[in-house]
Amino acid sequence: MTGRLIAPLLSGLVATLPAYSAHSQPVPVNNWAEFRAAMALCWTVPRSTEGSLIAYRFGLDKTGAIRGKPLTTARRLTGDHDAQRRYEEAASAALARCFPLKVTSAFGAILGESPVYLRFVNTPPTAAYQINSNVTVFAPQ
Repeated sequence: MTGRLIAPLLSGLVATLPAYSAHSQPVPVNNWAEFRAAMALCWTVPRSTEGSLIAYRFGLDKTGAIRGKPLTTARRLTGDHDAQRRYEEAASAALARCFPLKVTSAFGAILGESPVYLRFVNTPPTAAYQINSNVTVFAPQ
């Protein structure tokens, strides 16, 4: 029941956000640094969620499309119930907005072989494990 209620809310949320999307992406992504930058452009950080984070693990095919459903591997949600809900919805909306991501054929070959570990973190940037498919996107400060 909850899933049927959340899906329309997410659709409405995605429709109202002024956002970057894979369809407006000017050039294909060719490496992990460009991938991280594209993810940052897709994410709109909700107010009053400082200290929150959500992490996903998922696969991408060689065309930049998500394979299957992303698995939530960690979450730390701060604020009241509404702020927590908005944070989860914003992270989910970023995935919906960004994928499929336009990628070069060379980077697509890498994507097909690597699980992606993506974290959306609303804290000041810190030293983060940013090697290849381990991607941390910090909220803009």
